[in-house]
Amino acid sequence: YGRFLKEENMKAILLVTHSTMCEGVKASCEMIIGQKENLYTCSLTEEGVDNFRVHLVAIIEKLEKEYKEVIIVTDIPNATPYNECCRYILSHKDSHLCLISGMNLAMVIELGMMSSLDMEMKQLVDQVIETGKISICSL
Repeated sequence: YGRFLKEENMKAILLVTHSTMCEGVKASCEMIIGQKENLYTCSLTEEGVDNFRVHLVAIIEKLEKEYKEVIIVTDIPNATPYNECCRYILSHKDSHLCLISGMNLAMVIELGMMSSLDMEMKQLVDQVIETGKISICSL
């Protein structure tokens, strides 16, 4: 693991969404818990899927060089951002990537606060998904 630049336990968090949702969620998260050096975004814009794919692959490859593990969070399951992340993961089976979909702010805050803990990625992801579910409620 000598190739990694960031502290050993810290996981990268990549928010991947349609339009600028990911930037808004990142800004809101950092307003609440402070600046996070391991929180990144990638947006599907009007430039199209091909440009998005190139940008997504470049970000993931950069993060894989800097972090031992990368958690990707997308907005909607089975939509283009999710599908392109799946495509990358399935073509890089030896990578240490995890994909979560159904992003909400509570999940991202939890990831931001817990991503540097010495915690197995699966355990963290399970906890974050539960936090996301719990945060959805009605009056």
